[in-house]
Amino acid sequence: MSQQILIGVDVGTSRIKAVATDLDLKVIAEYAEPTPWRHEKNTSDIDMLLLAKTVIAVAAKAAESAGGKVAAIGFTGFSETGVLIDGDGNPLAPGMAWHDPRGITEPIINELGDFEFRARTGTLVNEIASISKTLWLNKEFPESRKAKHFLSAPEWVAYCLGSELVNELSLVSRTGFFDVEARAPWREAMTLVGGGEDFLARLVVAGEPIGFVNNEAPEVLRGAVITIAGHDHFTAAYYCGAINEGSLFDSMGTAEALLRTFKKPLSREAIAELAAANVGLSCSVIADHFTLLGALPTGLTLERVCSLVGVSTRDEKIALGEAALKIDPSASAMRVVNDYHGLSVTNLDDAVSPAALFRATTEHLIDDSAQMVALIEKFTGKAGDVVIAGGWIKNPMIASAKNKQFGSYKVSDATEAGATGAAQFAGIAAGIFKLNN
Repeated sequence: MSQQILIGVDVGTSRIKAVATDLDLKVIAEYAEPTPWRHEKNTSDIDMLLLAKTVIAVAAKAAESAGGKVAAIGFTGFSETGVLIDGDGNPLAPGMAWHDPRGITEPIINELGDFEFRARTGTLVNEIASISKTLWLNKEFPESRKAKHFLSAPEWVAYCLGSELVNELSLVSRTGFFDVEARAPWREAMTLVGGGEDFLARLVVAGEPIGFVNNEAPEVLRGAVITIAGHDHFTAAYYCGAINEGSLFDSMGTAEALLRTFKKPLSREAIAELAAANVGLSCSVIADHFTLLGALPTGLTLERVCSLVGVSTRDEKIALGEAALKIDPSASAMRVVNDYHGLSVTNLDDAVSPAALFRATTEHLIDDSAQMVALIEKFTGKAGDVVIAGGWIKNPMIASAKNKQFGSYKVSDATEAGATGAAQFAGIAAGIFKLNN
């Protein structure tokens, strides 16, 4: 008999990544392709049928490379991008990237209320939430108002492979259609976009089996148990052992994601205050738990600085970090301000240099991170341990700054933690592993 393998797929913003692991979660094959967005100026959308086709092909390639029998397949990925489908499961509009600026927020504020929306959904009223994008689609694609269901991208791909129609709790928590503290659909929010009582499908927890890959799929995947592994940052944190009540997970990727998981519910006022600071409350990938997720454009800003000073390779970035450690921060009045859209540098003086700019940027970003962590800990208490993952923590300047921020921390050496975590949840769905609480 051929060995059993698990497939984990991360439907990412830049790439769709799949890993094949053995039953000890050792990665034995992997494959990736760019996410097939249609880009025009600053907008990005996607044909949801093409997305499903691409994801399934990527998963099949990883499985073929590994050999063996696929026991189960798990999907993680971004959450706000979703699909509106009719009663026959057909998409009625394209999917919109979470960072796409097209969205309508006025009806949310006028009909649902700014505070009420934040307190119920744990989400800031902006163009990122799925509800605001759906309102825009309702206007531009009138047929979308007849949608029977909304599914997030990972759930849509699973459905195309043969799963039930489901909404996994950590993904649906990011849509604006869900009352997170009550763990229930928010009827008024669904009504705002023309959704009925069953606009959200059956609610499931990450790792719950939701069907088997059908015979229309690539042969190598057929018969495998299907599951949703949840929001990509949550799935990665679970795999890295940092989604328990005592841990803070700091993922240093393109965005810096700060996660804290806990069980005791927060007050409405606390949820609204956190959401206003872009710290969202979601149901966790662990049943009966919640996770706070704060996001900052840390890696994106660092990449912009590196581009500005002509640094591109990993070795060049390491050398820049080493040089930045030698800079006296008090020697310059240079200041850095950033957001997702850009970077501003002021007070350039005679002490300016690539290393000085990198150090000033790092210290600014660490200050932002520390403020967000302080807000999170205001409601959850101080974390007992900190786990950091992602490529930027390997830069000596970042590592030094994080040591000052946290005192001590553990670095996860996991690569493709999201996809491997999805494989781990696939194993849970197949009964191979137990869910760790």
